[in-house]
Amino acid sequence: MQSESSMITVTVMFFGQIRQITGVSQRAISLGTGAKLTDLVVRLNEEYGPSFAEEVSRIQGLRILINGREYSLLGGMQAPLSDGCTVVFMPPIAGG
Repeated sequence: MQSESSMITVTVMFFGQIRQITGVSQRAISLGTGAKLTDLVVRLNEEYGPSFAEEVSRIQGLRILINGREYSLLGGMQAPLSDGCTVVFMPPIAGG
């Protein structure tokens, strides 16, 4: 187990179908220093089970934002996470 000084805390926000799977709209998750977005997704899969991974991979147009910026512009799934950052999982919203 890592010491507190080698951990970061990330705020994760869930919207739409993903919120239904997690049962919460927001939560804090601790990860090791140097964690990447892929590490966060692995942790969420461990906690919420295969339905989380299936839903994330199934949703076309899913936006993942890190501190308000599209993850693909920050390194994709290898985008680094830092202490205090916010990660948002936001499915597309249809209207009419």
